[in-house]
Amino acid sequence: MMPLPSVMRSLDGGTVFTLELSPDAPAFQGHFPGDPVLPGVIQVDWAMRMGEQVFGPLGAFAGLDQVKFLEAIRPGNEVELRLDLDQTGSQPRLRFEYRGRTGRKSAGVVLFQPRS
Repeated sequence: MMPLPSVMRSLDGGTVFTLELSPDAPAFQGHFPGDPVLPGVIQVDWAMRMGEQVFGPLGAFAGLDQVKFLEAIRPGNEVELRLDLDQTGSQPRLRFEYRGRTGRKSAGVVLFQPRS
């Protein structure tokens, strides 16, 4: 289940969502008991889902590039998710970055194959 963004704004050609992560969010269950963190696969999934809300259909998932998980995202955190779409090459590229009060949490690029 994806959190509902409390704020969405445009910024320099990209879009920024503010996400408040409830401590009882299903995404935290089981990863890891006693020390919950937001799994990386969930971070990528949310970026893709919100990217399609903003930019429309992006195509079929084709891979990830330059993905870095730098600092754990924990229950109760407020994070910003910035999304930028680059359609200049043969593959649409969705850049994502999660930031919190202490700085960058994760970032990367999701690659898509255009749908025919």
